[in-house]
Amino acid sequence: MLDEHTLYSIIDEHGDKSTITLDKMIADALQESLPDVHVWIQAQYNRVAARKPELGRIQKGDLVRLLAQREAEKHPAFHRMIEELLGPPGLLK
Repeated sequence: MLDEHTLYSIIDEHGDKSTITLDKMIADALQESLPDVHVWIQAQYNRVAARKPELGRIQKGDLVRLLAQREAEKHPAFHRMIEELLGPPGLLK
Protein backbone atom coordinates (compact mmCIF):
# COMPACT_ATOMS: atom_id res chain seq x y z
CA MET A 1 0.00 0.00 0.00
CA LEU A 2 2.84 2.42 0.76
CA ASP A 3 4.26 2.31 -2.75
CA GLU A 4 0.92 2.37 -4.58
CA HIS A 5 -0.50 5.50 -6.20
CA THR A 6 -3.78 6.84 -7.52
CA LEU A 7 -3.93 9.17 -10.53
CA TYR A 8 -6.42 12.01 -10.82
CA SER A 9 -7.04 13.75 -14.14
CA ILE A 10 -7.08 17.54 -14.08
CA ILE A 11 -7.18 20.42 -16.53
CA ASP A 12 -4.27 22.81 -16.00
CA GLU A 13 -4.40 26.60 -16.21
CA HIS A 14 -3.69 26.42 -19.96
CA GLY A 15 -6.64 24.11 -20.62
CA ASP A 16 -4.40 21.06 -21.13
CA LYS A 17 -5.10 17.65 -19.63
CA SER A 18 -2.71 16.56 -16.90
CA THR A 19 -2.64 14.27 -13.87
CA ILE A 20 -1.91 14.55 -10.18
CA THR A 21 -0.57 11.44 -8.47
CA LEU A 22 -1.40 10.79 -4.82
CA ASP A 23 -0.24 8.05 -2.50
CA LYS A 24 -2.96 5.41 -2.40
CA MET A 25 -3.42 5.72 1.35
CA ILE A 26 -4.11 9.45 1.04
CA ALA A 27 -6.38 8.92 -1.96
CA ASP A 28 -8.33 6.20 -0.13
CA ALA A 29 -8.83 8.44 2.92
CA LEU A 30 -10.03 11.28 0.70
CA GLN A 31 -12.42 8.91 -1.12
CA GLU A 32 -14.02 8.06 2.23
CA SER A 33 -14.24 11.63 3.45
CA LEU A 34 -15.01 13.85 0.45
CA PRO A 35 -18.06 13.76 -1.82
CA ASP A 36 -15.97 14.02 -5.03
CA VAL A 37 -12.19 13.76 -4.82
CA HIS A 38 -11.68 14.66 -8.49
CA VAL A 39 -13.55 17.94 -8.02
CA TRP A 40 -11.61 18.65 -4.82
CA ILE A 41 -8.24 17.95 -6.49
CA GLN A 42 -9.14 20.19 -9.43
CA ALA A 43 -10.20 22.98 -7.06
CA GLN A 44 -6.94 22.72 -5.13
CA TYR A 45 -4.92 22.81 -8.35
CA ASN A 46 -6.86 25.86 -9.53
CA ARG A 47 -6.22 27.55 -6.18
CA VAL A 48 -2.48 26.83 -6.31
CA ALA A 49 -2.21 27.92 -9.97
CA ALA A 50 -4.04 31.20 -9.25
CA ARG A 51 -2.01 32.04 -6.14
CA LYS A 52 1.37 30.86 -7.39
CA PRO A 53 1.41 31.16 -11.21
CA GLU A 54 5.20 31.47 -11.22
CA LEU A 55 5.64 27.88 -9.99
CA GLY A 56 6.42 25.09 -12.39
CA ARG A 57 4.15 22.11 -13.04
CA ILE A 58 5.96 19.82 -10.59
CA GLN A 59 5.96 22.41 -7.81
CA LYS A 60 2.23 23.00 -8.26
CA GLY A 61 1.65 19.25 -8.08
CA ASP A 62 3.76 19.04 -4.93
CA LEU A 63 1.60 21.70 -3.27
CA VAL A 64 -1.60 19.90 -4.26
CA ARG A 65 -0.18 16.67 -2.79
CA LEU A 66 0.66 18.53 0.43
CA LEU A 67 -2.88 19.92 0.63
CA ALA A 68 -4.28 16.44 -0.03
CA GLN A 69 -2.19 14.96 2.77
CA ARG A 70 -3.33 17.67 5.19
CA GLU A 71 -6.95 17.05 4.24
CA ALA A 72 -6.58 13.26 4.59
CA GLU A 73 -5.00 13.63 8.03
CA LYS A 74 -8.17 15.35 9.28
CA HIS A 75 -10.28 12.23 8.81
CA PRO A 76 -10.58 9.02 10.84
CA ALA A 77 -10.13 6.87 7.71
CA PHE A 78 -6.51 8.01 7.41
CA HIS A 79 -5.79 7.23 11.06
CA ARG A 80 -7.40 3.79 10.73
CA MET A 81 -5.09 3.01 7.81
CA ILE A 82 -2.04 4.13 9.79
CA GLU A 83 -3.09 1.91 12.69
CA GLU A 84 -3.57 -1.03 10.32
CA LEU A 85 -0.01 -0.54 9.08
CA LEU A 86 1.75 0.36 12.34
CA GLY A 87 -0.53 -0.78 15.14
CA PRO A 88 -2.21 1.41 17.73
CA PRO A 89 -0.71 4.75 18.81
CA GLY A 90 2.02 4.34 21.38
CA LEU A 91 3.14 0.98 19.99
CA LEU A 92 6.23 2.53 18.37
CA LYS A 93 7.54 4.02 21.62
